[in-house]
Amino acid sequence: MSGQQSVSGIRRFGYVVAIAVNFFLIYIAQNLLSWNIPFLTGRFNDCLWVVNLSLASSIFINFIFLFFNAKWFRHFMQSISNIFKLISIYVFYRIFPLALSETTSRSINLALIILIVILALSILVELVNSINSYSRSTRNIEK
Repeated sequence: MSGQQSVSGIRRFGYVVAIAVNFFLIYIAQNLLSWNIPFLTGRFNDCLWVVNLSLASSIFINFIFLFFNAKWFRHFMQSISNIFKLISIYVFYRIFPLALSETTSRSINLALIILIVILALSILVELVNSINSYSRSTRNIEK
């Protein structure tokens, strides 16, 4: 039983750290333009809302994990988190608030497209894992 509690304590600590990191990332995102980063354009403001939304959703999900941490639920919520990440990356891709050379811009755009595809696949994988974990947990309860 104590091994179970230590894992739970470690996970809880991880969720608290994730919450703190995401708050810090929101602070950074809010201040990037005022720091006069040379390759970041004013169009960054147009995608800031979705960056904040993605980070805030991660904070919310990690907060929920502090209280409810079933395996199937973690997979399900990870798929929700990945949806917000996908939307964020897509909006960033569409707005592309970076002033870079054409070659670098093309490379970053390609990387963003690859990330979008990977996130779309991970959403499906997490949903399938959620369903499988839920099915296993309900079968164990019935026995």
